[in-house]
Order: sequence, then C-alpha cells, then structure tokens
Amino acid sequence: MSSPSPVHYVTVTAPDGELAAYLWVDATAVGWVHRPAGSSGAYKAGEEWHDRARELHGRGLAPRGVLSMLSREPGVGPVTEAPDVAAIEELARVVTPDDDRRLLNGLDRDNADAWRELADAFDALTDEDRDIKWGGGQKLADGVYHVAFPLYSQPLERAVRALSGVGAVTPEYRWVDSPMPEPSPDGRLSAADAVRAATAVVRRERFSDGTIAAAVKSGLLDAVVASLRAWYAEQPSVGPGDMCRFCGGSPAADVTFRAHRGLVILMGFRKTDGPMCFTCGLAVYRAYTTHTLCVGWWSPLSLFVFAPLTLVRNVLAVRRVKRLPAPGPGTLGPRYDPGVPVHRRPRAYVALVPVLWVLFMIVTGLSGAV
Repeated sequence: MSSPSPVHYVTVTAPDGELAAYLWVDATAVGWVHRPAGSSGAYKAGEEWHDRARELHGRGLAPRGVLSMLSREPGVGPVTEAPDVAAIEELARVVTPDDDRRLLNGLDRDNADAWRELADAFDALTDEDRDIKWGGGQKLADGVYHVAFPLYSQPLERAVRALSGVGAVTPEYRWVDSPMPEPSPDGRLSAADAVRAATAVVRRERFSDGTIAAAVKSGLLDAVVASLRAWYAEQPSVGPGDMCRFCGGSPAADVTFRAHRGLVILMGFRKTDGPMCFTCGLAVYRAYTTHTLCVGWWSPLSLFVFAPLTLVRNVLAVRRVKRLPAPGPGTLGPRYDPGVPVHRRPRAYVALVPVLWVLFMIVTGLSGAV
C-alpha cells in the first residue's frame, strides 16, 4: 500500500527481542511492514501488534495517537518519521547477522549420516540426471491441453530430499516474501543464503513445476550444496561434553548454578552442573537465582555469606551461557523454558526485606552514634 510522504512509524519486537515489523501511519491509515528475513515467531508477533494497532484505530483513535500509545509499551520503539512507506520497506529488507545465525542454527550439524547422504547423493548425479526432460504439454483427443511437467530422475529426487535431511529446508525462511538468493559472480553462496535458496527451490516446486529444473540448469542447486558442504566441513566435531545435559542441543558451556535456602537454624544448598545450552542454562539460572532471592536470607550466615556468594557465582556462570549462540536441534528431549527474567518475577523481590532491614540497622546505628 502506498502513502504520501511523510509517514511515521515504530518498530515492534517479538517477546525474545527480535525485530518483528514496522507499524506506520499517515493522516488516515495504519499500515504494517513485516521483515521477510525474520523468524516465524517474529512474523506472528508482528501480526499481533498490527491487530492491536488496527483495533485502536477502529475505536476512533487517530493514527498518530495509535503510534503514540503503542510507543509507551515494552517492545515498541519511539515514533520516527520516514519520507514514505518505500523507505520503511527498504529498512524491512535488511538482513541481519542474527537472521543468518538463526537459519544456520537450524541445520542438523550433529547428524553425520544426513550430511554423508547429502554428499553421496549429489556426487552420484550424472549428466543424464541433470538433463531434465519434460512430459505433457500436448493437446489431448478431447481438446484439453495436458500441462507440461518435469521428469526428475530418482537420483535427483534423492539429492533434493537430502537437503531436507540436513535441515536446509526450513519453515523459518518465508520464501514467498523474499527474492531467490543468487550466487556471487564466482558461483558462491553464503551458508545462510544456501539455506534460503534450498528452502525456496524445494518449496516453490510444489506450486511451480520446474523450479528445481531451473535451479539445476542455472547452477544454483550446485552452489547451494557446495556451500552447505563447506559449512559443515568447518564445524568442530561435537562430543558428549559439548551437548546440553537437558535437551542435547549444542553448543553448550560447562557451568554450575547454585541455589541456597537459609532458615533460622537450618540451611540448604543445591547445585546443578554440566554442559548447558543457552536456553536451558538461562532457565536454570533464573529458577535458582529467584529461589535464592526469595528464601536465601533467613539466617545470619545466609544473609551475610551464603546468599550473596550464591548470587555472585550464578551471575558469573550465566555470563558464559549468554555468550553462546542459540542452540541447534535437541536430541535428548524438550528444551527448558527460561520464562521471564528474574527482575520480572515477584518472588525475587522478597530479597528487599533483608536488604531494607540491614539498611535500617545501619542507619539506626549511625544515628545512635551521633
């Protein structure tokens, strides 16, 4: 939808902080431009923000008022002016390193058999497999034209299936909204663009016969596989210690998180250690830290020694976890849900009681000494 200049817009994000879309308004309309390179979760979040904007507008709020109201909410950027909607669409087309990383994290680097199958299947293709013939296309006796369709050989179909086997065909890339990636002049693709191209070629074939044939003829399919194989060859080998102890995803960091409970007489200690991925490690950190903030203070030693020491050690450990990229597919079971951050958990604020008590005692002592 076009709009006269200028327009105003805000950025909106998904719950995990990923930039999801741009909401824009002019004098009369409320519009939405999503990021084609964003994740499926970000796309859904963008739709929800758009629905909220339309609902506010439908209640009679002026377009600028809609943006002003939304800009006060978490996850929404400030109101910004743009010369026209085309400028916002240009912003939305920007592909970030996080977009690339998300696609690469979806590749199943731990499945050596799938990568071997990809290599074997493409190495086995012959010139005859690549010289794709077409069937149909003729007029039948009853006057109906038989639509032409490509005749793919079994080896070529095997090779295409192998792309899905390594995770290169993904729902995280919305190919309908994005142009087909093209190799550089030297015939190369980045690994992330290889995932985009593989997804677009395989998915588009279902709606447009001959997409795979065109990719074979142009060399795009060969560039996709060459890039993926080169990426896989560069990946470090993954051993048991590199996989998360909870979900089996990788990469993972070998860390220890602790929780402390201090009662008037009794004290309790708990720890969980081992390799943890970004997601599971963050979940354990938040759970144990919240527990300590809530019940870790109620004895003298807990108040002045064990609880503060536990919190500091957890903060140091979670730094290692936060340096990890998002984990790849898990092999052991479901991944822990980190939930909301510690500062958004009401139980954590129980820690204010002993802190305020200590401050009160200090102030009282100082006042008595004067």
